[in-house]
Amino acid sequence: MHLYPSSAGCHIPTQHKGIFGKQGNKVPVMVYIHGESYEWNAGNPYDGRVLASYGNVVVVTINFRLGILGFLPAVDRTARGNYGLLDQVAALHWIQENIEEFGGDADNVTIFGHGYGAAFVNLLMLSPMAKGLFHRAIMQSGSSLSPWAIAHDSIEHTLHVARVLDCPVQHNTALVECMRKRDLQEIMNVEIKTPDYLTTFGPTVDGIVLPQDPAEIMERNSALFTQYDLLFGATRVESYFQFSAYEEKFGMDSERRDKVLRTMVRNLFTYHLQEIFLTIVNEYMDWSRPLLHPTDIFDGTIDAIGDALVVAPIIRVGSFHSGNPRDNYYYSSSATRDKKSFFYVFGYQSEFGDYSSRLGAVTGEDLAYVFGAPLVTSLSHFANNYTKTESTLSEILMLQWTNFAKFGDPNLSPPEGEGQSDNLRGRFEKVTWPVYDPVHQKYLSISMKPRVRDHYHAHRLSYWLNLIPRLHSSGGAEPFPSTVPSFDNGNLNELELKNESKTDANISLKIDSKENEKVSNRDNGNSSQSAGIPQNFYSTALIITVAVGCTLLVLNVVIFAGIYYQKEKDSLEKKLQKNFYQCSMSMINLLESVLIHQGFP
Repeated sequence: MHLYPSSAGCHIPTQHKGIFGKQGNKVPVMVYIHGESYEWNAGNPYDGRVLASYGNVVVVTINFRLGILGFLPAVDRTARGNYGLLDQVAALHWIQENIEEFGGDADNVTIFGHGYGAAFVNLLMLSPMAKGLFHRAIMQSGSSLSPWAIAHDSIEHTLHVARVLDCPVQHNTALVECMRKRDLQEIMNVEIKTPDYLTTFGPTVDGIVLPQDPAEIMERNSALFTQYDLLFGATRVESYFQFSAYEEKFGMDSERRDKVLRTMVRNLFTYHLQEIFLTIVNEYMDWSRPLLHPTDIFDGTIDAIGDALVVAPIIRVGSFHSGNPRDNYYYSSSATRDKKSFFYVFGYQSEFGDYSSRLGAVTGEDLAYVFGAPLVTSLSHFANNYTKTESTLSEILMLQWTNFAKFGDPNLSPPEGEGQSDNLRGRFEKVTWPVYDPVHQKYLSISMKPRVRDHYHAHRLSYWLNLIPRLHSSGGAEPFPSTVPSFDNGNLNELELKNESKTDANISLKIDSKENEKVSNRDNGNSSQSAGIPQNFYSTALIITVAVGCTLLVLNVVIFAGIYYQKEKDSLEKKLQKNFYQCSMSMINLLESVLIHQGFP
């Protein structure tokens, strides 16, 4: 199925159960926001009838504008560009006004999405324009903090499209009018080179729909964000579709790994690129093996990409929601929240699925179980061959998702007669899903034998959540802790401390733009070179080098002149001695001749 962003309409198909609880009571509403891409897809392929019937909820899927039609930014920043997000807000308004006609409860609305759809869910939680339109949120394998969630360079891409279409770019109104006169296919055919792991046209910080950067809103203005209950999670493998089937089967060599990781580093970061790249390789390769097999290299690389793009960002969002960390690196458990957070990791891979069992559950495999595909012969685009135990797992997920939509807690069961929990007794191990907090970090590992665990991949995710922010910092603003005496233990070299303090107080870091241009021509992607050494250091070293060089040059000239002078002096003395000797001999010969001529013997 090929879905393109040519349909600009907002269509809202609704699937719902025929009987709405006891005596026709209103039931909760679950609104699914599709993902896969900011460029294509639609809500129509996701059939919510099984989920609605099993969980006794109303399931709504929506369509909205995508690509350049949905996220064309204003080049002069005089207008909004988040039309796709505005479509979603309009759909939520429609639900508030009309859902009761379908038996839904407008006061109990949950939005949920996967991938890019999860990023939309996160952004709606942060938008003042969506306030009061929903009450809970579910984010699966995506968040607003993923590097691809915000289109930071969309204005540059818009200018490129305008130049290709020969449209004016001085004023946004003139640009829009020009593009409206162009054929849609002509606009869609404009070739745009999107850097890997980033977005061409997508949500932007426009100051209205999205007033600030998502991280800033969640960190500093969390009142809006934390008014919703949140269920969030990921699968075991989140970057599977970034690689080929051949690489998944046979692996990759270290050269290919380095190209992939260097491209990601250069596209996502600005400072200390070499250090970041080397530490990624060090962190994700299995050095306990004497020789890295190509499949081992592939497994480490796919984990690194998945953690960077999906897992670490979504855990950071969960930590903001549950604890609102004071800064980007260390979380405090002192903050409390009225709304709850629940974290899961889906690790089960379907027995007759389309993917290799070596890696584990691939991103998107949990969707089939949430929508109830194992319970029916065929459902939408999902696979149609499941075992009985997989059907039970699907029932569990639908029960947990709809419980969360109803009560804000996946553990709570509906009143007698309104759910299917009794049918699952004895067929599945019951485990209480704990509330997530940034200190204990407990989560539910979803599989045939669900388990409560804590600190999911703590060491390698700490790399992205703690080390990388520190390493990527341009430095200079914060002194090294050794300059603070209370941070140390024992006697210190006071002279070194004084010198270090003066150095830290004076240095400032700047990026060498020429070096950046040189580096950007290597490998794939757009990037900047690290500027990890103070500029003053370069100036001092250059002055010393020039001074020493000049001194050596002068010394060489003096020595050469002395040697030359001494050599010329010796040569002149030899000539004088030779001339004196010749003159003396001539005088002697002349004197002898005179004496002989005078008669002397």
